[in-house]
Amino acid sequence: MGNRIKPNFITQHFSLVLKKYGMRHLRFHDLRHSCASLLLANGVSMKEVQEWLDHSDYSTTANTYSHLEFSSKINSAATMNQAIKI
Repeated sequence: MGNRIKPNFITQHFSLVLKKYGMRHLRFHDLRHSCASLLLANGVSMKEVQEWLDHSDYSTTANTYSHLEFSSKINSAATMNQAIKI
């Protein structure tokens, strides 16, 4: 239509869209967390998630989402299991 969108337009109107379609309230920013959670749950590496979220520092991503990287816990447990078997 030729008009620029203000930088806050999406975040300001997100709750209105949710309400219009009878969805529960959440912040637009929560979609970033859902995205990261789904990526990690589907085997995407923490480094790739860092790049996807555009975090400048790996530790920001790791400190926020490391508890969600379940596959690494499974792999670590399997490695320990093999190491202690006689």
